[in-house]
Amino acid sequence: MILYTLVPYENIFPLDAEEFSKHSVVNVNGVQLIVEQNKNMEWTVVQLLSSNPSDYLNESYQPGAKITLRPNL
Repeated sequence: MILYTLVPYENIFPLDAEEFSKHSVVNVNGVQLIVEQNKNMEWTVVQLLSSNPSDYLNESYQPGAKITLRPNL
């Protein structure tokens, strides 16, 4: 099987299922982020998934940045 994708190999075929289950893909202001939950509503950005170069210049999307997500009702 050949996959033509920008997504890293580790995201498609995780090495550790427990570590993979901690991550979630969320959409923040139209930008997809892979995040990991820390506390109740606090998340840490693990990776930015975007083909727009200007998204990588936004400090709030950088790996390690803390974001607060609220559920949509």
